[in-house]
Amino acid sequence: MWPTIATLLLLIIIGFAVNKIFRKMKETPSTDPKSLATSICFLLIGVANLAGYWLGFLGITSMTLTVALLITGAYFTRYLQADNTKYLR
Repeated sequence: MWPTIATLLLLIIIGFAVNKIFRKMKETPSTDPKSLATSICFLLIGVANLAGYWLGFLGITSMTLTVALLITGAYFTRYLQADNTKYLR
C-alpha cells in the first residue's frame, strides 16, 4: 500500500515540476537547452529510482545512474538563468 501511495505522490510532484518548468520557459524569451539540463537530470533521478524500485534493479545499477545524473545536473547549474528581479531594491 505505501509504495503505491509514494509512487502516485512522486508522479504528481513530477507533473507539477514539469508544468512549472514549461511555464518558466514561456516567460523567458530565450531558453538555452543547457539551462534545462539541471531540471531534467533531477527529475530523471526520481524517475530512475521509481523505475528501479518497480522493475527490481535497485542496487549498483540504480545507484550508478543516480550518481551520474546528479553529477550531470550539478555540472549544468552554471547555465541556469538568474532571476535578478528578486534582488533589486
